[in-house]
Amino acid sequence: MVPISLQATQSSLVFGPINTAGQPNLLSRTAAILHRRRPQRGSPRPRPDCSICSLTCQWQGPARPRMQPALKRKSSLRAVTAKGWDQTTSRCVEFSTIAFIFLLLPQVVKNYLSASSGNSEALAVLSWVGYLTSLFGNVLLLGCFVDKQEGGATAVQAIGAMANYAMLTQIWLANLMPSAAFLPLTALMASAWVVNGCKSCNMLNSSSGQGLWRNWQDFLGVLGIAMLPQAIWATCSRHHTMVPAYTASVVALTYLIMARRKQLPHQLQGLWSDIPAWTATLLFMFQPVAQSVSNFRNPSTLEGLSMASILLGMLGNGLMVPRALYTRDKIWFIGVGWGPLTGWVQLLSLYVAHGITGTRYLSGFWFAAVSAVLIAFASIILQKDHQAKGLQSPLESLQGLFRTQQPGPQYIQRTS
Repeated sequence: MVPISLQATQSSLVFGPINTAGQPNLLSRTAAILHRRRPQRGSPRPRPDCSICSLTCQWQGPARPRMQPALKRKSSLRAVTAKGWDQTTSRCVEFSTIAFIFLLLPQVVKNYLSASSGNSEALAVLSWVGYLTSLFGNVLLLGCFVDKQEGGATAVQAIGAMANYAMLTQIWLANLMPSAAFLPLTALMASAWVVNGCKSCNMLNSSSGQGLWRNWQDFLGVLGIAMLPQAIWATCSRHHTMVPAYTASVVALTYLIMARRKQLPHQLQGLWSDIPAWTATLLFMFQPVAQSVSNFRNPSTLEGLSMASILLGMLGNGLMVPRALYTRDKIWFIGVGWGPLTGWVQLLSLYVAHGITGTRYLSGFWFAAVSAVLIAFASIILQKDHQAKGLQSPLESLQGLFRTQQPGPQYIQRTS
């Protein structure tokens, strides 16, 4: 037995015996309990006795830094919010297909009923040039969204292409469209379905397949550049000529050849990849401008304007705005954002103009209600988008559209 002093005996009455090596056992455990003990809510954290704290720290070593649970929960919540908003925007694009089906299908059914009853002259009021321009825009955007693997937007453009081709087929069968324009269009549609279908099924991953897809994109770029000035000329001038299309095609082919040979300046070298999307977007943006100008200049044409068609067009384009903003695709965002804006302008023309009886075509209550819904919808989109991306303010979501981004932003999570 080792003799124990009086001081050690008094300490052992409280903390227990001390071993011969001088290392505390119950003493260290008690001090550790004092360190881990949480204070009551609203009271300051108590500081343990200095002698006990120093003795414990010398024996146990430096304390490990503890992870803050609040920060961990906050980062986890932000990740869930980003994933949820990604899924929500994808579902909105899918739901927009319903609006476009109801927008395009009634005209196809009406044309079929007119043709089956022997009243083919009723289709003479339809402009096959306008539907042809819309079809080219659908084909251009179809290739762009297939390349970006945007399933919902691809479905929207495929539905639009099929509906426009069906209406052009009805017009052609009524001998109101020349075969010289319809037969090349049929070949274009068949090629688009084959190439885009192979790309969607990952059948163009080989070197030859990638070369085919690149040539297809170049062809669409030349087609879009040729169609845009031709559509503008056909709308603004009554003199029919193909000079704008031929001139634009020569310019596009010259640019493409120089780009392939790397003879262009560095600033112009990478512009070609966005040409199909830009030309298709500008085609769709230009189409309602002529109608809006005609509404204000000649209010008598407002009698045949369909309110349901305007609202369905605004709804279909508006549902795609969140996805375009979330993916920071400024070309897509400008195109789909233009749809609700031009729809609102057409509603404004209905509100301003008066009919024969002196009443407005659209009452002030409904015009104000639609305007309020548009403003509220835009505010909600900006709020949700900036929260999902962890930005400081909603305006940063719009600023991010025009900033140079690295490919594959981290906040975009592809979901099934």
